[in-house]
Amino acid sequence: MNTLAVIHYPIYGGPHNRLALLGPILREHGVSTTVVLPDGPGSAPERMRAAGLEVVQMPLRRLRARLDPRFHLGFVRGLRTDIRALRQLIRDSEIDLLVIGGLVNPQGVFAARAEGAAVVWQIVDTRIPLLLRAAMMPAVDRLADAVMFGAEGLVGLHPGARHLRVPTAVSRPAVDTTRFVPSEDRRRTAREHFGVPHDAPLVGTLANVNPQKGIEHFVRAAGAVARARPDAWFLIIGERDANNPRYLARIDAEIGDAGLGERMLFAGARFDAETLLPALDVKLVTSVPNSEGTTTTAMEAMACGVPVVATRVGAVDEVVEDELTGLLVPPLDPASIARATLRLLENPDTRAAMARAGRTRVEERFGLARSVELQLEIYERALAHRTARGSK
Repeated sequence: MNTLAVIHYPIYGGPHNRLALLGPILREHGVSTTVVLPDGPGSAPERMRAAGLEVVQMPLRRLRARLDPRFHLGFVRGLRTDIRALRQLIRDSEIDLLVIGGLVNPQGVFAARAEGAAVVWQIVDTRIPLLLRAAMMPAVDRLADAVMFGAEGLVGLHPGARHLRVPTAVSRPAVDTTRFVPSEDRRRTAREHFGVPHDAPLVGTLANVNPQKGIEHFVRAAGAVARARPDAWFLIIGERDANNPRYLARIDAEIGDAGLGERMLFAGARFDAETLLPALDVKLVTSVPNSEGTTTTAMEAMACGVPVVATRVGAVDEVVEDELTGLLVPPLDPASIARATLRLLENPDTRAAMARAGRTRVEERFGLARSVELQLEIYERALAHRTARGSK
């Protein structure tokens, strides 16, 4: 089976990570994966090639949360060009099935339908407004051969999703629990690298620096934690999104205002997050409303034995169980994030219990084997649906 995955942003994130993780295993089951990415700046092409996936870059347009009508007009004008290029790729690569992520960039869907390839529509987050989610469900039902939700909660957050007639499945992100492990050696090495004392509190996040991830709330919470714990350090692991220069400037200003100085550390985009996460005492997820589905980075931290403080957005509560593997707090509320973080920093026994529970939860629910099984199953169901559709 030849599959084509179309991802409309070049900054490495959850959909890229899922394919990089599953692609090599799917290949062992006879499923090849080619990934289409925009040709803009970002680490995704390099990281996905490093995972052994074939990557094709092209000037792929995407809708953005901008008010400038000229931008959206350019998107509409370029649709035909994008669809034509994707159709050619589908023909040249003899693609059987296309995987598309998100609801508002449908070029790949139209290309696949025109070329007779099956379509798996993957819904992994809540970024678009509720009314638009509801309005798109009839189109998904009409154009897709199967729909894959990244969490059970996402079904309820997309009105009409429970009434889809095409095959559907819930397939949460997975974690390689042989890579992401608790490790005192990694903890010591990472702290030495960044100059963090071994016994100092270290609070971090693994997230790209963009508005969706609410990094400003991480910085503000860090400021409040630092006032209560002057010995605390903070670490941001993630890529600075060059498509949002104003937001990056805002974050830099926030860090200056918080007065954190050398105690706010940046690791940048990393291929080896598993070597850094064990250094943390608490991992924060500060995402804003209408952002996440689940969050793979919370799973990865839990696999490394790190408790998580996360904002209650999307379906994050399917990963972080409040008071068991971490703490859930309201979004857009740095004070609540800081209080929850301080609670864990002040209670090492609670952190240790959550670390054990988090590792167990990931091993039991988010392992690779089940994720691969579900991926193969939904691909087969989509191909069967396409065949049945073509016979009508």
